[in-house]
Amino acid sequence: MISVIVCTYNRSESLRKTLGSLAQLCTPGAPWELIVVDNNSTDDTAEVAKILAAASNLNLRYVSEVNQGLSHARNAGIRAARGDIIAFTDDDVTVDARWLCELQKAFDQFDCVGVAGKIVPVWTSQKPSWLELDGPQTLMKGVVCSFDLGEEPRELNISTAPFGAIGANMSFRKVAFERYGFFRSDLGRKGKTLMGGEDTDFGTRLLRAGARLVYAPKAVVYHPVAEERLKKRYFQSWYFNYGRYMTRVPGFAENAVLYVGVPRYLFRCVLTDFFKWLFSFDSQRRFRHKLQLCLSLGEISEAHRISKEGK
Repeated sequence: MISVIVCTYNRSESLRKTLGSLAQLCTPGAPWELIVVDNNSTDDTAEVAKILAAASNLNLRYVSEVNQGLSHARNAGIRAARGDIIAFTDDDVTVDARWLCELQKAFDQFDCVGVAGKIVPVWTSQKPSWLELDGPQTLMKGVVCSFDLGEEPRELNISTAPFGAIGANMSFRKVAFERYGFFRSDLGRKGKTLMGGEDTDFGTRLLRAGARLVYAPKAVVYHPVAEERLKKRYFQSWYFNYGRYMTRVPGFAENAVLYVGVPRYLFRCVLTDFFKWLFSFDSQRRFRHKLQLCLSLGEISEAHRISKEGK
């Protein structure tokens, strides 16, 4: 059995569309269930789930998780899941009709522990001129939730794990959570806080343990790019929080020279990023440097917080 988990928080309108697309899925040849995890929504999320369950032939279960945060919600879904494979997607996507079939096919073909599918961004407004998504994989693609490694299946490695495990289209054998633990509850979104990385951390954890993860290009979900994600301040906040993640998860060397609890090299990074931003006259390059500055400031902020808590 495959368990599909959709975690949601106050997005009943988009959830309605997501569940509607899931109701149109081609059967993967094995039974599957849908678990909607409501993370303290105050809108009509519960009613939407119940109405769709009654009006369709979906094997849908509604789960409430009172601990706020995406990681708490995902972990609640894992505990409730009956399937041997657990697939995650977001509450604002539209899934391709063959999404589940292609995930199952990849697991069967490659005998892997996890599969990451393609995520196609759907632009609800004009893409800004400063937004660069072409070329090598960049963090900017993570902000708009875009993941595309081409048209051929391939194994993932540490360099692609941050995007290969992106939460809108990731799936794992349930045994992976039994062996390597659940999603870290100190990571993942909580309300409007953009601290993410729980999916990246889990995927990287598996790869470092020698587990096999695969990219399945035909397992597609379509992710709308909300207008708020196309604001420069949103990118700056996302990069700042990604910097916090980079310090919180990998940490820094034990022998690092610290000033007020912050590794000295981070201050050098901030100064370098600041001057690159200050003296860049090309608008795209200037904004890239500003984002890098935000990331470095996030690293410093998290390092200082950790040092204060350790006292």
